[in-house]
Amino acid sequence: MSDKIRKLKDDAATLTAKGKFDKAIELYNEILAAEPDDLQTLLRAGDAYRRLGKDTEAVEAYEKVARGYGNDGLLLKAIAVCKMILEIDEAHSSTQALLADLYAKKSGGRAKLNLVLDTSAIAAESPAPSAGEGAAQEKDLPVIPLFSDLSKNAFIQLMEQMTMHTVAPGAYIIREGEVGHSFFIISQGRVKVSKLTESGEQMVLAHLEDNAFFGEMALLSNSPRNASIIAEEETTVFEVSKEVLDKVCENYVSVRHVLIKFYKQRLLSNLLAVSPVFRPLSPAQRKDLIEKFKSREVPEGTVLLQQGDKGDGLYLILSGEVKVECQTEKGLLLLNKLKDNDVFGEISLLTQEPVSATITTTKNSIILRLPRKSFTEVAMSIPQLLIHVSELAEERRRINDAVLRGEMVYRDDGLVVV
Repeated sequence: MSDKIRKLKDDAATLTAKGKFDKAIELYNEILAAEPDDLQTLLRAGDAYRRLGKDTEAVEAYEKVARGYGNDGLLLKAIAVCKMILEIDEAHSSTQALLADLYAKKSGGRAKLNLVLDTSAIAAESPAPSAGEGAAQEKDLPVIPLFSDLSKNAFIQLMEQMTMHTVAPGAYIIREGEVGHSFFIISQGRVKVSKLTESGEQMVLAHLEDNAFFGEMALLSNSPRNASIIAEEETTVFEVSKEVLDKVCENYVSVRHVLIKFYKQRLLSNLLAVSPVFRPLSPAQRKDLIEKFKSREVPEGTVLLQQGDKGDGLYLILSGEVKVECQTEKGLLLLNKLKDNDVFGEISLLTQEPVSATITTTKNSIILRLPRKSFTEVAMSIPQLLIHVSELAEERRRINDAVLRGEMVYRDDGLVVV
């Protein structure tokens, strides 16, 4: 960029900040005469035209920007500009149709995403349900899975129905604990994923940028948000509500299957970050260990471990809840309830004794199990894991004994001393 162009841009930005949009447009046009492919300047010119009420000129500028973004493969940025066009002219559809055509041609309608954790390495204990004809393959996950299997008309319809928001730095997009009715896609910007720990501190799990999506976990599981999403800079997001998603999934079943795949991956990423089982391990050891677990989706009321039976492995709750009950002379006693990222089965695994309590799901859950043989092999190569699980088992046994003696009791807010 020449010094002259840089000065013109600085002067135009100053004029825009002062509300002198007509003067700013003159400078923007001078820049575009020298650099006609400068999409950012063209976008700012469109904004200035819009502020002056010159809708025709604004739409013309925005359409050129959308076309340019589309040709560059910047799908979400192109969609964001299209939404701006729709705010001016609801009947304007040529740009959306162009974007749909461009996206359909791009990589055969798909683009690969480099995943932090490949969940395909986690085997299922029972065959996964078929996604149906035309479904996205797990090894070829798209950058924007919601869009990947849509026809041009469905794509345009979805784009018209999802809403766009610009979020200021520091603002919450999602709050942990709230009920979720939509998920979000980042068009431009950066957010952090934060979760409250047991000690009351905020733990940052991840940072997300352009093309990332979030919020699908609560939407798909009908559960409260399990983390907060906070904008780290001015961020533009698209919001897809449950109602809109349901309409799309009626005709494109594979879209939901792809989202569920990403949902499981997100659960695993969170588990690796916060579970005490993985905390003492290095990133490489965490990845090696998680690949040895078996995944199982179980409905509410499923008995996972039966008191008196032989323990068959170490269990982790990826999503859901279980109750821990012990049959005593006085009847069935509730020892505890375990939730996301909690561990169970460790006592019988280490002591070789029968299972000391019955574990039953209290809601639909996703459970990971490390078979006894695999645990023994891993413990020999990762002694930190054996030490930690042994400490956990001792603490769990101490608490269970206290409940059996009547010194502690489980209530809705957890275990309390009586």
